[in-house]
Amino acid sequence: MKKLPQDVVIFMLLKLPLKSLLRFKSISKIWYTFILSDTFFKLHLKRTTTTKDEFILFIRTLREDDPYKFTSIASFLSGDDKNNLTTLFPDVDVTHLTSSCCTIFNELIGPCHGLITLTDSYIIIVLNPGTRKYFVIPPSPFECPKGYYRYIEAVAFGFDSIVNDYKIIKLSDVYWDPPTDDRGPRGSRVEIYNLSIDSWREHNIEFSSIYFTHCSEIYYKEAVHWFTIQDDLVILCFDISSEIFRTMEIPNVCTDLNGPRYGLAVLDDSLVLMSYPDSMCSIGHTENLLNIWMMKEYGESESWIKIRAVSPLPIPIESALVIWKDHLLLLQTQTGYLISYDLNSDEVKEYNLNGHHESLRAIKYTECLTTIPTLSEHSKQVQQL
Repeated sequence: MKKLPQDVVIFMLLKLPLKSLLRFKSISKIWYTFILSDTFFKLHLKRTTTTKDEFILFIRTLREDDPYKFTSIASFLSGDDKNNLTTLFPDVDVTHLTSSCCTIFNELIGPCHGLITLTDSYIIIVLNPGTRKYFVIPPSPFECPKGYYRYIEAVAFGFDSIVNDYKIIKLSDVYWDPPTDDRGPRGSRVEIYNLSIDSWREHNIEFSSIYFTHCSEIYYKEAVHWFTIQDDLVILCFDISSEIFRTMEIPNVCTDLNGPRYGLAVLDDSLVLMSYPDSMCSIGHTENLLNIWMMKEYGESESWIKIRAVSPLPIPIESALVIWKDHLLLLQTQTGYLISYDLNSDEVKEYNLNGHHESLRAIKYTECLTTIPTLSEHSKQVQQL
């Protein structure tokens, strides 16, 4: 390292896979300090990557021998030029997530600078899939007032570039709990956890109730996006830095709630909206069609354009998961299996990967050196998968 110019060393190191970088830390104290330095981390984060550097991370739920118990599994897969999937690492049993029928609500959030969040709404895990380091977020200390109960609507994760910190956001509905079937009036609660200081706080701000559909949450442009209903269906956004909510309209033809499901994804670094038949709804279910809309100018509702219509769908689907390599649409079938639809060639592939009904989640992931921030001496420690 001393014999080569530093810029040459940096150039070579940035071309290496993460596994090699982690091994090279052991060469000497100089290499260890350099690879873990803030300067090298920022360069590694901004390095040029392509779709060939991406792999797919899946979370799926499998039923155990007991019909009421389930196991959440993380699978790490790469793809070749023929869209075949190859296992990169052994599957991981995410034992911290609740083993119950509620695992269909497990969410996979991110990535954000190489970190992701796994949650079943109650347990929240921050994980770097590349380094296999993870941290279980401590529970929020805030209790519901006596006579009320809380329903967790969503959990979000993102990076605040202003204070240089990662945040967990928990959105909840709070209802009066009378001795009747009437839930009473709704109130909302926002709780925010700052990772660097290992601390929860309450944020006094109202939000519209989340319109839940599978795989409809996405982190993009330092904001988290869901769907909500305000007269019509709209996208609800929470900006991580400003900690405020805003909404964006979707195409007028996509506001029907009596048939389609809706999902969000990213394609060509633009936000896209997908609509497809709801397998549980008979109204309008005869229209076996998947539409993809792209927002050409982020935040400008007038910039939505339809870029693709897939009709008829090759197999009845449960949910649209993610668009990989900018042309490969990954879907979960109604029988729980993973399939891909090539938007360029219309080729359909079925993979030997399945999960419990509605449980499959997927994100595109590029390996990154990001370390989970140092936590307080009284908090739980970072662990290795």
